[in-house]
Amino acid sequence: MDAASIRIDAPLVAQNQGKIVRIIGTCESFDSSSNHAVLKSNGSISLVLNSGDSLDINKNYEIIGKVNTDASSVRVLSIIELSDNINFEAVQKLVSYVQKVPELYY
Repeated sequence: MDAASIRIDAPLVAQNQGKIVRIIGTCESFDSSSNHAVLKSNGSISLVLNSGDSLDINKNYEIIGKVNTDASSVRVLSIIELSDNINFEAVQKLVSYVQKVPELYY
């Protein structure tokens, strides 16, 4: 990824319309026939996957994607599977700090 991205969670999706973002969360649902998934990250985020992408329910991922202009979903650009041992409280704090001082995280 050459473009800068900001770390967000579900409550911040609407504020980042049209931007490339990073999201850490747990897959709540996955539908391969519609290339759609839902990621839980301090709320639910609808993901639009590329053909051939696959997520496992209840697994943790970091998603790099672009928020649609209507903020209804995030178009997935990259998927990274993460460990089962994620401290989501720490992830929420990181998202909070990134929002307060974004220049430190680019």
